[in-house]
Amino acid sequence: MAHNNERAKEKMMIDHDNLEEFRDPETFDLEDEGYYDDYPLTEQWARSLGGPLLDLACGTGRMALRLAAQGYHVTGVDITPEMIAWARQKAAKQALSIDWVVADARTFHLQRQFPFIYMLENVFQFFLTRHDQEAMLARVREHLRPEGCFLFETRNPTPRNLLVGRRPEPQTFTLPDGGRLVITEQHYYDPMTQIQHYTRHFTFLHPGGQQEEKTLRVALRYVFPQEMEALLFYNGFQIRTCYGNWQQEPLAATSPSMIYVCQAR
Repeated sequence: MAHNNERAKEKMMIDHDNLEEFRDPETFDLEDEGYYDDYPLTEQWARSLGGPLLDLACGTGRMALRLAAQGYHVTGVDITPEMIAWARQKAAKQALSIDWVVADARTFHLQRQFPFIYMLENVFQFFLTRHDQEAMLARVREHLRPEGCFLFETRNPTPRNLLVGRRPEPQTFTLPDGGRLVITEQHYYDPMTQIQHYTRHFTFLHPGGQQEEKTLRVALRYVFPQEMEALLFYNGFQIRTCYGNWQQEPLAATSPSMIYVCQAR
C-alpha cells in the first residue's frame, strides 16, 4: 500500500515523463558545450580509485568519453535511448570503446561492480521522490565494490537557487547552421514537495528567416543538507567528503552545490 501511495503522489507532482529535454541530444550538447567544472575532481577520484568506471546517467557521454580517452574502461548508463545513440556516435568518431547501456538508474542490474561510480550535472535532482532516491542508491550499492566510492552532485537549496532559478536571463547559442537558439525559462518552487518546476521556451532562428519553437518542461527536486545526511545514512552510505563547489571549498550556506563522495558503510 505504501508503495502504491508513493507512486500516486509522484504522478500528482508532474504530468510529463521529465525527460523532454533529453530527446534532442544535439541541442543538449549545444547547451552543455564548454562546461568543464567537474573534470578535475572527477578525474582525481578516478585516478585514486582506478577503473573500471560507471558513469550513471551519462547523457551524451561528456565525461565517459573524456575518461575513456585517458585509458579507463567506462560503462555509461542512461535512461534515454536518444542520448545513448548520440553518445555511441561520438565514441565511434573518436575510436573509443565504451559500454553503453540504456537503463533506468533505479532498476538496472549489470552483474558487475565498480571501484568508482559517478553521477554528474545535478542528475540527483531528477529523482523526485524518496522512493526514487532510495531505489537509485540501492542500485549504486549493488554495483559498488566494498571499498569503492560514489560521487554525485545536487544544487544547494539556497534562496538564490530556489527563488531566482537556474538561468534567470535568456541564453543564446549559435546553431550548427549558423543560426541562433534563444532559450528562456520560467519556474516556480513548491515547498511542500521541494520540487522546482521549469517551463523552457526554445526559439530556433535559422538562416533565411526560418523559425521554429518548442516548449519543454522539467521538474527538479531539492534536498537539504541534513536531509541528505539522513538519506545516505539510512540507505547504507557514509559520507567520505563533501564540497560546496567543484573547487573543493567546504559546503556553506551560500554554496551553489552539494557535492558528495560516499561509500558503503
